[in-house]
Order: sequence, then C-alpha cells, then structure tokens
Amino acid sequence: MKNYEFTIALSGVDSTTDSLEDRIFEAGCDDTLLCFCNEIPYLEYTREAETAEAAIQQALTQLTDAGFVVLSIQQAGFVTVTGAAAMADIKKSTFDHYAKGRRGEGFPAPRYGLQSGTPLYYWPEIATWLVDNQKASAQLLEAALAAVKLSRSNLDF
Repeated sequence: MKNYEFTIALSGVDSTTDSLEDRIFEAGCDDTLLCFCNEIPYLEYTREAETAEAAIQQALTQLTDAGFVVLSIQQAGFVTVTGAAAMADIKKSTFDHYAKGRRGEGFPAPRYGLQSGTPLYYWPEIATWLVDNQKASAQLLEAALAAVKLSRSNLDF
C-alpha cells in the first residue's frame, strides 16, 4: 500500500453548511483535512491504497454517496507556479527557476494566463516533468494521471 495525496473541491456547500465536518467524517473520509478558499470547501487527502486511482475513486464514491457534489479534483487541472510548488512540496523560488529555464530543461510551457501575466500550467505535465527529472516521487504523477482519468469519467464538466 502507498500513500497518495490529492485534493477534491466540493460544490453546493460552504462554511455555514450544518455539520459539514461531521458529514465528511461519517462518509468515511477520516483521512482528509477540510479547508476553504473563500467560501469554496476543498478536502486535502492523504489516502493509503494499492493505486492512486483506487484512492481517488473511493473518495469520490464516499462523497457522492453522502450527497456531496464534487466540483473538481485539483490534480487534474491547471496551476500557477505557486500552486505547483505547494502541490509538489517544493519551494516556490525553485519552481520559478524551473519555469524560467534556469534549472533543468524542458519544463512544460504554460497553457493559459499569458495575457494576464499569471501563467497557468497543466499539473499532469508538471508532475510528469518532476518525476522524469527525479524531483518527485512516482506517486505524484500516478495521482495526477488517475485524477485526469476519473475527472473525465465521474465529473460533469
């Protein structure tokens, strides 16, 4: 068994929702931390499972069975350099060097946000680069790929 870290955002609930923490815990999600970005709740998981796909699918099933609506799996989407650094547990200044080509070669190009000056990178591409360059564990990439697969098959975006 391996530990996988992933983040799931919820829709239709906020910090004023009655017994939110209790409902999450009772759903079987006792391996998560409830957080908020403004009023949007998200769950930071560290889940032990045979595969990342099994870990994420179990969490999705538990949440939907408990009546929650899943907004997104963060590892399947786009991130800023700051967000990528946090997800990989690497200093932001180090990620800045990667993104600007000062350290390592072939860092993924941003996909969006160029006009705004806040480039957005596709997390699975960054996770691939990190693992290929021995800067992160294989579980990081496995979680990203599983999140993409499960987002496509379980979520309505």
